[in-house]
Amino acid sequence: MPKNNFKLFTNKFEWSAEQFFVISMAISPLFLLTVAGWMTRILAVCALLAIYVLYKNKNREINDGVGISRKSQADIKLLCITFSLPLLGTFLAQSFRGQYTWSYYDSPIHVLICVMILLAMLKNNNKSGSRVIELMSYALPIGTLLALFNVLTHPNLHWGANRLSTQAVDPLAFGSLSLTLGLLSLISIKLHSNDSKLLVLYKMLGFCVGIYLSIISGSRTGWLALPIVGIIWIYFEHINFTFMTKIIAAFLILGIAATSYFLSENVHQRIDTAVNESLIYQWNPSKNAPNMDTSVGARISFARMSVFLLEQKPLSGWGDGSFESVINDPALDFAVMSTKMTALTAGFHNEITANMVRSGIWGLISSVAIFLIPTLFFIRNMRSKLQQQRNVAFMALAFLSCQFVSSLSMELLNLRYAASFYGLMIAMFCGQILYYSVNNTGDLNGKTR
Repeated sequence: MPKNNFKLFTNKFEWSAEQFFVISMAISPLFLLTVAGWMTRILAVCALLAIYVLYKNKNREINDGVGISRKSQADIKLLCITFSLPLLGTFLAQSFRGQYTWSYYDSPIHVLICVMILLAMLKNNNKSGSRVIELMSYALPIGTLLALFNVLTHPNLHWGANRLSTQAVDPLAFGSLSLTLGLLSLISIKLHSNDSKLLVLYKMLGFCVGIYLSIISGSRTGWLALPIVGIIWIYFEHINFTFMTKIIAAFLILGIAATSYFLSENVHQRIDTAVNESLIYQWNPSKNAPNMDTSVGARISFARMSVFLLEQKPLSGWGDGSFESVINDPALDFAVMSTKMTALTAGFHNEITANMVRSGIWGLISSVAIFLIPTLFFIRNMRSKLQQQRNVAFMALAFLSCQFVSSLSMELLNLRYAASFYGLMIAMFCGQILYYSVNNTGDLNGKTR
């Protein structure tokens, strides 16, 4: 092959590889709810392409050598450290226990891999790199529609006819992820300069389908995120709102919540059950009348058990299912044996408490940091001078709200696909925001405040 033709071919391949890197991130939510193992596979593809982008641009400085601010440099370093904390926490706890188990590193490694994706987004010199989140937002409604089709044709009835999901995920995760994709579909409307009615209708359809899927899953996981995101939205748009508009918006959010409660028997029943179980929970029960093994009551007991177990082994943690020796300790008499055995065999149904028990103080620090550090980063960037940067930060904060609320009633990052989804989405949001910062772009809509 002539030298000029070879150079043309390699240049075209390099361009295509960077385009494929952007496309692989953009399509990541497509089959989240319908294809088992999809997230781990698409994360692997993104990671391989990220390695190539980093290698190809190894001599190219971020922002074309102009340099980036110290604040952006500090943000990049802090975020990279945050992504590494789950793996570091696992290693430290196992070191104190004196036993190493490879399976414990599976999910933390999936989170750590996302560091390469974050850095590659900043090194990517293709213009499509400035639109990763916008392109990804087109896939969100499709993800919910594919899940709806799957549920209608081949529902997962493992938990009964009132707890529907797909074969790829259980109803608990299905309800949470459906709600997340639906909310992001709605919020992503702000990303587009094209105010096409068809596009708005498409995104609204994704939102409605996501809410519907969350309700038919019978899972309360993540529902609290709806009013939280509504409050964030009012805060985010407060400059454009008059006082009366804020009042109307607040009542509108409450009205939607009330309508869902009174019109949906499933929502009505699940909320009433949660409230009643919370009210009857005894914080100081007698030894002969411990708290029963109800859905909410068990979760409260799990949290109390985790505090006790952390006090016993703060540096080493207990690993998984290794605290049977203290299961009958009088300090745990507030819970019935079935609740204790569920925690012992099936886990604590909470991301933070589960890691407290598994990895001690190191697990607690890593679990808090993996949510807190990105949250502070997104909140700060919601006050950016760049319109598009604010929009992405708002969308990211909504995603984080859904994930954090869900983590209160399920172990989130201990599952490979969930860890891959969380890590990849956070890396994409952070990478996009930092891309705007270091390249001084982001007012793509031509909108200013």
